[in-house]
Amino acid sequence: MSTMAKDEPIPADDQSLFFRQIVDSSTELLHTARPDGYLDFFNQTWLDFTGVPLEKLLGWGWTCRIHPDDVEAFVQKMRESFAKGRPFQEASRVRRADGVYRWMLHRKVPRFDGDGNLIKWHGSSIDIDDRKRAEEQLRKSERELRTLIDVMPAYVGTSLPDGTVDFLSQSWLDYFGQTREEAMGWGWAGVIHPDDVDRVLANWQAGLASGEPVEQELRCRRADGVYHWFLHRSLPLRDDEGKIVERYGILFDVNSLKETEHALQIREHELVDIIETIPAMLWSASPTGEPTHLSQRFLEYIGVPFEETVDRGWEGLIHPDDREETAKAFSRAIETGESFSAILRLRRADGEYRWQKARGEPLCDPHGKIIQWYGLSIDIDEGKRAEDHLRDTRIKLAKASRLATVAELAGSIAHELNQPLMSILANAQAAKRWLNSAQSNLTEVNSSIERTIRDARAADERMQHIRALFKQESFVKKDVNIPDIIREVVRVVQEDPKKRDVPIECHFDESLPAVPVDQIQVQQVFINLIVNAIEALEGQQMAPLVTLRAAVTDSDRMLIQVIDNGPGVHDPERIFDAFMTTKEKGMGIGLAVSRSIVDAHGGRLWAESNKAGGAIFNVTLPLSHTGPTMAQTKNMREPDPSAL
Repeated sequence: MSTMAKDEPIPADDQSLFFRQIVDSSTELLHTARPDGYLDFFNQTWLDFTGVPLEKLLGWGWTCRIHPDDVEAFVQKMRESFAKGRPFQEASRVRRADGVYRWMLHRKVPRFDGDGNLIKWHGSSIDIDDRKRAEEQLRKSERELRTLIDVMPAYVGTSLPDGTVDFLSQSWLDYFGQTREEAMGWGWAGVIHPDDVDRVLANWQAGLASGEPVEQELRCRRADGVYHWFLHRSLPLRDDEGKIVERYGILFDVNSLKETEHALQIREHELVDIIETIPAMLWSASPTGEPTHLSQRFLEYIGVPFEETVDRGWEGLIHPDDREETAKAFSRAIETGESFSAILRLRRADGEYRWQKARGEPLCDPHGKIIQWYGLSIDIDEGKRAEDHLRDTRIKLAKASRLATVAELAGSIAHELNQPLMSILANAQAAKRWLNSAQSNLTEVNSSIERTIRDARAADERMQHIRALFKQESFVKKDVNIPDIIREVVRVVQEDPKKRDVPIECHFDESLPAVPVDQIQVQQVFINLIVNAIEALEGQQMAPLVTLRAAVTDSDRMLIQVIDNGPGVHDPERIFDAFMTTKEKGMGIGLAVSRSIVDAHGGRLWAESNKAGGAIFNVTLPLSHTGPTMAQTKNMREPDPSAL
């Protein structure tokens, strides 16, 4: 290029070259076209982008670089624009030199001369591929979001800051049977239950005013006219300055939960009513034994608030004489997980102690872990006092009866034996005098001895008569369940406070048959045996234990065993002799009488030493009437005459 003066105009050829350089250096893809649409120029940027020589792009050759899916519609719109002489703008995908298609935005504007004639088209193509893909991804995300919203098991909407709804999901419209036009704005409120609408709208307005989230329950009318319960939540969306630009809301159908909740409430009220009307005092405790609930009946009985029963405060309500034993039983149940049972005196609100029977059972999870204790306490005061009174009366009557019997027996024996004994004494004295006289008269001596023998035999006959009285005992057999009898005996024995501390274990075979016995007499046998076992354990170093077993030994007999871990027996047979005893205050007739009762039932009673230590007392009883038959009078075993 030649050097020119500063103010010298640039020649036309040089201007053309100068503008061409500017056009070719542009980052945009520039082109021109004739009035008929024939493209007659592409800048170098276009050529570099497509990698195609200019001669292949001129005219309509450039269409070969347009994506096949876009070219037909693109050319059609371009021809329509050229025909009308109007500006043209359209996007299409253009293949780059490396074969990759990229989105381009094409713009073409017409240029007219002074007379208004179209003389040229000027165009540009801008790469918008990144923006286009971002828009497509945004639209895809929006479609996915709308699809997600429409298939959600909830109903979504948005509203403007003033509360006007501007969007509702299709699922909302379908569920409530509204068109989009009907539901927009405030039309959605038309599906709210008339009893809820004022409250719901008031809460909504308050949330709009405060800018806080809104959460409330309401009933809405379904498309079929049925009202369901919903949970409505609305959250504000704020811009960077904290200003609310939108509110998002969602409705959850909680009708089934609401119905379940209502049913549970009704059931809870029913259970509470049942608990409060049960004629017992109910309680519950944690796995560690801390009270968690006391029924109203319980609280009214003790007259103290629930708070005073925690931290083992309940112990102060128990009678001092029963407190330690009850606390030990409850602690043992908590530690072992076994059932809790105790009979105790509990202080009433007026200060009176009344007998209660308390029981508790653990509730466990599927893994056997205790999660709660449930129990009850039943007032047995009247029955307990009546039972104690009856037992005391029986003891007094039995003692009086024994004393009266002994006195009567002694008087009878003295009366019956007095005459023959006096005769024996007189004859013996006569014989002694005849022997000591100066002239012994053996005839008289012999006569006195004969009379002495006669009177001794008379005394023996009278003694046999007295013994026969003991042998006459009236009883009637009937079929009974031996385990039931023994359990009753254990209960009676353990009513004695001195005998409660010795544990008694019962092991009975299943489905034991009935045994025909006189229940009262057989109970007396086992009372004697169990009491003897407990008393034999006094003063032992090891923990005392009495075990009761019952089993069928053969086809017609049942074996019942009373086993203790005491010192055992030294003479298993002699202990059954009358008046034989190892106790300081014992009379020695309990085992003798027990054996007589068992023998009278056609059974057998014997003792033996336990190999593991202690003693075993065995009782066999016939299962059917194979022994002595049922009778009103029955001979009991006769005590050894030498013992009398």
